Amino acid sequence: MSEVTAVFTAPVIMGLVAVAALAGTVVTLTRPAASEAGVYRRRIAGTMLGAGAIILGGFAYALSSWGPGR
Repeated sequence: MSEVTAVFTAPVIMGLVAVAALAGTVVTLTRPAASEAGVYRRRIAGTMLGAGAIILGGFAYALSSWGPGR
């Protein structure tokens, strides 16, 4: 059990969530919308998911590079 928890540290979990948010961004922005309002909603949602992915990815990198002994 300790080997599993050693793999899933905070930076790894944040990185996985960032990848999931990035995948959501791609899906959101590539699907067609039926109306002009739908295009607007998809652009807003895609922008928010993309920003979240960038922020979480940056924090995951920072946490992994600022660890003890580095």
